Amino acid sequence: MWWHQSNNNESLRAFLEEREVGLTTLITSLLTIVDEAATVARGFYEKVDELEVVRKGDATPLTDADTALHELLCERLDALMLGIPILSEESEGADIADRLNWPTCWVVDPLDGTKEFIEKTDQFTINIALVCDGVAELGLISIPCRREHWLGVVHNGAAVFTEGEGLVSGAVVKTQNRKDNQPLVMLASHRHSPKRVQALTDSLSSHFGDVVRRNSGSAVKFCDVAAGSADVYPRTSACSEWDVAAGDALVRAAGGRVTKFNGDPIKYNQRPSLLAESFIAGGDSHIDYAAILREPSA
Repeated sequence: MWWHQSNNNESLRAFLEEREVGLTTLITSLLTIVDEAATVARGFYEKVDELEVVRKGDATPLTDADTALHELLCERLDALMLGIPILSEESEGADIADRLNWPTCWVVDPLDGTKEFIEKTDQFTINIALVCDGVAELGLISIPCRREHWLGVVHNGAAVFTEGEGLVSGAVVKTQNRKDNQPLVMLASHRHSPKRVQALTDSLSSHFGDVVRRNSGSAVKFCDVAAGSADVYPRTSACSEWDVAAGDALVRAAGGRVTKFNGDPIKYNQRPSLLAESFIAGGDSHIDYAAILREPSA
């Protein structure tokens, strides 16, 4: 079994008991949902050159793929009959007007990395997180072009699944402790501010020595940290809570640490703004990256 039973996650345990659903049943249902969503995403991806791209109010791109995946995921999550509201990137304002009163909710990015999707980099994902009392307790990141689903349940473990093969395909995912004789691998995006990334690199270099920067898109970076193929992912450029919540839960479930730059854990759906605060996702939980890094001012 890739995961272990734990009573440490009181919020999730109470959530499951109240709805009389087992964790295995919930995970199986979620894997089925992202199987379908990933297939739909690839269908749009194959004809991406034909899709109309419009700009939302914040100037980010929106395609028919974003909308179709949003509608599909909302319909399938509602069909689970768990009575959980959905906070999605593509939600209408009226649908989430009372969201600050939700003790539990799904936080969903139907298509994380729309720019990567449009540019055909293969690095786009589907993100689903279960947030209880402001904390991301379960995170699921599907990478359609790899036919992989990465899932983590905090205090229970993390695994990567092969699309279409269900629970039996689960392979354990664990973060790795950093080895002193190897360069530190820091993740970023080519879209991130060069000055900010360089400032972070310099801070890490002064503490660890050699630092290798590796660019990656969307929530794939969280998967890399969870799997131990990268050491740290500091993020200071603007993003939203649905970009972060699933990866936060995944990395922590795999044994890592995710905090704001002041060292505090990230809280979701607790503020009027849905913009995520700057954060650091580190694989080695023994390293307090928040004590090493300062958030760049420019």
